Amino acid sequence: MKSMLISMLMACSTATALAQDHSRAQSAVDTKLVVENEFVQVVRISTPPHGKTSMHDVSPRIVIWMADAHFADPYADGTVREEMRKAGSAEWVSARRHAGENMSDKPMDFIAVIVKRAQRGQH
Repeated sequence: MKSMLISMLMACSTATALAQDHSRAQSAVDTKLVVENEFVQVVRISTPPHGKTSMHDVSPRIVIWMADAHFADPYADGTVREEMRKAGSAEWVSARRHAGENMSDKPMDFIAVIVKRAQRGQH
């Protein structure tokens, strides 16, 4: 998994990525900044059982699931997708506007790795 994460970070190192404005999401969601530097912002996000977030914008990112998850992902156009993830899995998430609902009786925990735009002369 570590090598997959490194490969994904390298592949998207030039992507524009602005941090999600988590302050707009409902206060039930716990967001903690893990690390930030000129290359990445790493945020740990936890939504309590049956917790919801309001509609918000998400920047492109890698998400690493820390626990199994079952959630609804409503989008701005009115579509809703029911999703399931396994602990330890990782995925690329494109920029989007969405809300969220943890449909589980357990907290939904994940880490978001937001890659910042590479500055000129950096690789």
